[in-house]
Amino acid sequence: MPYLRKLPSGLWQATVRGPKTSKNRTGRYTKTDPLKSVVADWGRRKEVEFNRDDWVDPQLLKTTFDEWQAKWRAARVVDSDETLRGDDGCFRNHILPQWSGWRLRQIGRLDVQAWVRDMEKRGVGPYAIRRSFNLFVSVMGDAVTEELLAATPVRDIDLPDTSPKAVFWWTREQIDLIKAHLPPSHAVMTELMVMSGLRWGEAAGMRGTAVDWLRGRAMVHGTLQRGGIWKDHPKSKKSRREVPVPGYVIRDMAKLLEGRGQQEYIFLTVRGQRPLEGGNWRVMWYTAIDRANKKIEQENKNFNRTANPVPPIPRRRPHDLRHTCASWLVQAGVPLYDVQKLLGHENFQTTQRYAHLAPDAHGAVEAGWDKLVTHQRRTRASISRLHPA
Repeated sequence: MPYLRKLPSGLWQATVRGPKTSKNRTGRYTKTDPLKSVVADWGRRKEVEFNRDDWVDPQLLKTTFDEWQAKWRAARVVDSDETLRGDDGCFRNHILPQWSGWRLRQIGRLDVQAWVRDMEKRGVGPYAIRRSFNLFVSVMGDAVTEELLAATPVRDIDLPDTSPKAVFWWTREQIDLIKAHLPPSHAVMTELMVMSGLRWGEAAGMRGTAVDWLRGRAMVHGTLQRGGIWKDHPKSKKSRREVPVPGYVIRDMAKLLEGRGQQEYIFLTVRGQRPLEGGNWRVMWYTAIDRANKKIEQENKNFNRTANPVPPIPRRRPHDLRHTCASWLVQAGVPLYDVQKLLGHENFQTTQRYAHLAPDAHGAVEAGWDKLVTHQRRTRASISRLHPA
C-alpha cells in the first residue's frame, strides 16, 4: 500500500517505492493533492504499474537508435577485423542513413519493411541487404533484452532472394597459365590453395612448424589478416584442421624456407621479405590473369583461331581457388564428407553445393531412363503384334 500523510500545508501526499532510475536515484515516487482520494488512487495505480513485468524507465523511452547502436557496437566482440570492417560499412552505408535520429520505440515493422524495399530500389545487392538486415536484427533484439523495447519490430520481413551462386572453377590449364605470370613464391602458394583448399589467410599464415614435411601434412590453426596481423584461430572450429599437401608442393614449400627458421612464415613478400598483405597479393593475382589473357589473345591471332579461339581466363578472386579445389575433387569422385573435412566447412550444407559435380550425381536418373526406354520399346512391340497394321 502507498504511504499517505497530510502535510503542514494541508495537502495530502502519497509515497510509493519503485525502481531506481537515472532521474530518481532514491526509488521514492510522490504525488501531492488537496484530496486524499486522489493521491491514494494514484498510489495504488503506481504500485500496480511498478509490479508489472513490462514496466520501463520513462527516461529509457527517449533512447535514440544512434545512442543505442553506439553502445551496442562498443560492447560487441568480433574476432575478425575483416568482419568488423564489413559490418562498419553496413552501418555507414545502409543502417545509419535510415535510422539515425529515430527513437527506438518509433520504429515499427512496416518501417523496417519499407527500409528493405528502399535498398532494393536503390540497387543495393541482396547479400548486402541481408547482412545489413541481420545486423539490425541483432541491434534491436539486444534492445529487447536490455528492456529498452517490449518487443522487436523486426519480424515477418520479406527479404530479397539470396540463392546460392553457381559454383565456379578454373581448369588445370588456366591455373598453370596464371601461375606462369606470378612470382615463384606466389605460384607455390597458389598451388597449395588449389590442391589443399586453404583460404588465403590460412595459406599466407602457414609457418614451417605447422608442416609435417615427412607425412605431407599441414596443420591449420590460425590465419593471417590484413596488415600482416596473425590471428591464432581460423574462421570456425572445424577450420582448425590437418590437411594433406601433394608431395611436389611440399618440396616447393621447403625450398622457399631454406636458410630460414621453422618458426617463420613460408610465404613472404617479393620485396622486403615481410609477411604477406592481402591487398598487394591480389594486385599481383589480377595482374597475372591480365597478362595470361593477353598471351591467349595474341596466340589466338597468331594461330588464326577465329573458328575456335581459346577463351580468356575469368578474372575471379583468389578465394575461388578454394572452390576450384572442391570442384576438382568432387568431379574426381571424392565423397562430399571428405571434401567438407578438407575445406573445414562448419555446415555440411555448404559442401552440398558441389554435389551436382559428382560423376554419379545423376546416375540413378540415367539408369531410370534406360529402363524406361526399354519398357516403352517392348510395349510398342507387343501392341504391334496384337494389332498388326
